[in-house]
Amino acid sequence: MSGPKPQTEKTLNIIRGKNLVGAATKEDILKVFEHVDALEAFLDDNEQDDQFGTEGWRHAIGLD
Repeated sequence: MSGPKPQTEKTLNIIRGKNLVGAATKEDILKVFEHVDALEAFLDDNEQDDQFGTEGWRHAIGLD
């Protein structure tokens, strides 16, 4: 089973532009959330290497 798929920079920039003019679709927004999920999964996978301190990446960026 594969995890969430990160989007390309080009795709994210297109969605940003569409959102600025109110033209982003539900599918566009879902791609952004899928990208965020992929980033969280990546950080969770790499957290075990203690790159973010003993409290983890969420603590390192102030989310806990």
